[in-house]
Amino acid sequence: MASKAGDDPDSLMSLCTVFCLKNLRRTMCYSEGERNQLQLRPDVFLPGEICDRLVNVYMDLVHTDSDFEQQDGFFQLFSDPRSTRLTRLQLREDLVRDRDLEAIGKQDLMELHLSCCSHVTARGLRTLCSFRHSLRSLSLFGCSSIFFRKSGAPLAAGEDQDEAEEERLQQRTVDLDFSFQGFNRLRLLNLGGLPAELDVETLLRPLPALTSLDLSAVHLPRPAFLTQWKERLASLVLYNVELTEELIHTLLQMSRLRHLDISRENQRTSKFKMTRKILSSIVQSLVHLVSLDISGHIMLDNCTVPDTHTHTHTPITRRSLCVTGSKNEDQILNAIEAYTEQRPELAHRAINQLFDIARIQHCSQLLRALQLVITALKTPKYDKSIQVTGSAALFYLTNTEYRSDQSVRLRRQVIQVVRNGMEQYQEVTVQRNCCLTLCNFSIPEELEFQYHRVNLLLLKILEPARQDDSIQRIAVHLCNALVCQVDNDHKEAVGKMGFVKTMLNLIQKKLQDRMCDQVMEFSWSALWNITDETPDNCQMFLECNGMNLFLDCLKEFPDKQELHRNMLGLLGNVAEVKALRPQLLTKQFITVFSELLDSKADGIEVSYNACGVLSHIMFDGPDVWTMEEPKRSHVMDKMWAAIQSWDVSSRRNINYRSFEPILRLLPQSCAPVSQHWATWALYNLVSVYPGKYCPLLIKEGGVILLQKVLELESSHQETKDMARKVMEQCENFKEDPMDTSR
Repeated sequence: MASKAGDDPDSLMSLCTVFCLKNLRRTMCYSEGERNQLQLRPDVFLPGEICDRLVNVYMDLVHTDSDFEQQDGFFQLFSDPRSTRLTRLQLREDLVRDRDLEAIGKQDLMELHLSCCSHVTARGLRTLCSFRHSLRSLSLFGCSSIFFRKSGAPLAAGEDQDEAEEERLQQRTVDLDFSFQGFNRLRLLNLGGLPAELDVETLLRPLPALTSLDLSAVHLPRPAFLTQWKERLASLVLYNVELTEELIHTLLQMSRLRHLDISRENQRTSKFKMTRKILSSIVQSLVHLVSLDISGHIMLDNCTVPDTHTHTHTPITRRSLCVTGSKNEDQILNAIEAYTEQRPELAHRAINQLFDIARIQHCSQLLRALQLVITALKTPKYDKSIQVTGSAALFYLTNTEYRSDQSVRLRRQVIQVVRNGMEQYQEVTVQRNCCLTLCNFSIPEELEFQYHRVNLLLLKILEPARQDDSIQRIAVHLCNALVCQVDNDHKEAVGKMGFVKTMLNLIQKKLQDRMCDQVMEFSWSALWNITDETPDNCQMFLECNGMNLFLDCLKEFPDKQELHRNMLGLLGNVAEVKALRPQLLTKQFITVFSELLDSKADGIEVSYNACGVLSHIMFDGPDVWTMEEPKRSHVMDKMWAAIQSWDVSSRRNINYRSFEPILRLLPQSCAPVSQHWATWALYNLVSVYPGKYCPLLIKEGGVILLQKVLELESSHQETKDMARKVMEQCENFKEDPMDTSR
């Protein structure tokens, strides 16, 4: 059988790494002292590959798994190079502090990528000097504070500068003491976003051996200094750097360049105009160039990339997001891959175009597209626009058209990233897109592994303060689907989260607005499902004023058949709980149930459910019937009349997982009408849906109980005749289980 997209299982290394990180004190660590400080076990020695993976996966979990808790002192575990070895780290965002870099200062790091670590200051910059003898690749992209220290504050060893944000952003001064002197092995350097207060030329002068340099958004008043690397530099990124004639002249001298990026975020902010002459000069002068990014520039003279086959051995691949140019799926996916980590504004545009492909055309590289969007949604937490476009793209990439090609593992990754988006972003569009995407999954089956978390999120969305109608409607639909066809333990757990109260609050709000819409109907349907064979939830319904809401809805919306069916189905569940039935045994409620016996709403469903409620009440015997009106005998007569009016071949809008509540009404003599209702219900179900309900009835011992009905003198002849037909139907099914003629 052909494998599906994303079907490769996680490696044992990956599984073990995540397990250890989620269970540090049960695996490689112990707690010490009053502060419960994390310590590495003395008998643990970890090689570089494992240590690198532990730190990098830890960063991913903190940023993408809302259930994962950040561990205080985690980096201290890697302070001793005799027991741990770190070589290649990728640290990002506000999680990283100066003290974390100091904790690993004795390690021989070869690669250190710090991305948008705004809490790392000049104190952390000093720690980098500890790695100068070994460091080959360094990225300080977006680390806006790392070259600064507080004005007038001495930088003493061990100084703690992790104060509140407003204090940290007080007047700052450039740390003039730092130098790249001694970083002799450094070959790759990213200083993207370097503040204008710094003299980049002076800063880079001690690094003659660089082969890759990223100066995105860096001010270059004297670009000629770049020629010091003209015989070595293979990759140069000048994204969002203002081009000038002097800079272009400098670039033409960089003869060893293979990759050049002079793109911009926005055409309108650029004074420079790209002409065919300039573009031709770049291509002809840089003979080793294999990739050139000039997207975002205003193009003059019908400017296109010239034919380069006469000038180079390798043709140029131009990656462009120009809206007016010709685009294809490859270009768009390449752009998402290239721009996600450090250029969210361009990644956003590319994902938006992928959204159009998935919505209007057809995405031919489904696995790659999904993986790139998932990565994008995980990476730039600081950029809301990607969350909006990414969640919209996921909706179309997971719909029915693409579903058959997706593995369980891939779809679970989508669910996890959608859940994270719902937790982290309260923006209406993100919430709506995430809820709509969840609707593309089989519920509850595909959400089982995130069942608790998703329910909590949906209930939070449905809080009274959140009143966006479209989100509310989708969220209630999802809630209803999540409590349908799950076991009672799940229903009880969701009930304890506040599910019943939340649904009743929605119903109360709709009543106040005098509006019976899908939210109202779905809310009652969800209550019907969550109270099925779950006494605790039934009790919550009564305690939260559910019966009065039932009466109010019945009075306000007398012609809403779907609403009546859902409400009566719910009350049938409540009536199945013996301890709760006395609360239903009032003149007001019994009168309403009796009147609903005559209802023709939704076929027989409302009348059937009302009769079911009364059947359970009658089953408790005449002694509990203490009211004078209506009389028990009169209500029983109405029940007989209602049952006799129903068509036994009626197709049903109902789903039984167990017959136990019905079967308990069979072997008894205190309420023959209850016995008759139960027998009719079984006869209808096994006749219309034999393949589904005959095996269930046989499995739960229903045939034996029907035999007892035949033996009871109190059983009415009509009931006995029907019981025999049910038994015959089950016997016929056992002889020919493939019979689906009815």
